[in-house]
Amino acid sequence: MTQKANITVYLQALGAHYLGAHAYNVNDISAKLVYSKGTVKLPYQVTPNFTDDGNPSTTFTPGASSFMPIMTIPFSPTEQSTAVHFLSPDFSTACGKANFEMPNKIEFAKLEISVPTTVNVPMLMQHPVLLNPQQPEYSITVAVPGLYLTPSKIKGTVSVFVKMMCGCPVTAGPPASLWPSNDFTVYANVIDTSGKTTPYLLTYDTTQTGNSLFSAPLLPNQKPVKSITFTAIQKSTGNCGAVVQG
Repeated sequence: MTQKANITVYLQALGAHYLGAHAYNVNDISAKLVYSKGTVKLPYQVTPNFTDDGNPSTTFTPGASSFMPIMTIPFSPTEQSTAVHFLSPDFSTACGKANFEMPNKIEFAKLEISVPTTVNVPMLMQHPVLLNPQQPEYSITVAVPGLYLTPSKIKGTVSVFVKMMCGCPVTAGPPASLWPSNDFTVYANVIDTSGKTTPYLLTYDTTQTGNSLFSAPLLPNQKPVKSITFTAIQKSTGNCGAVVQG
């Protein structure tokens, strides 16, 4: 008799929430299970205003919480320690699911995952899965590194929105978000119409609280801009991202 099993795959932004409705081009995320009996697609379906991206808590719940914590570094010298939250799914959390036919013996299968990025090249990942005919349920969390960058069009500035891969904002810290701006370094390389490149170090824009904006004023001698390459790195995780404007 053929044995069936269920698999649920959660894609968690490294150091943040699951990839849900606010992630970059979430409808283009794909996941599939590849093993001896073939390939099984895991539809990654997100319903706006219903699907959530997980529930952070300061309490770790075995069997429910993700293995990967969300660490919030101190925003000011007066803060003494890093805050830690643990992420757990519920029935409406974004994920990929499928029912599949079990192999006849234990084997290593693999998940093949594609996540869109702002550099217009998808992030391709593989994750091992140990299949056991005696185990009918599988719940797997895969960490997705990176940052989600969107150029801004504010006149007189070089500016970009920097978010976690799940779409969560960078702010001055809690309670607005768990990701303080001092954990991020953001640069822009501006190429003008003559071909010259001018580097800019961008800083968090406190006048735009809560929307992840990093910016710098255009230099007085800046020639007309042809294109801008933005790059960002999160120091605590190594997350990085890029996007080109123009």
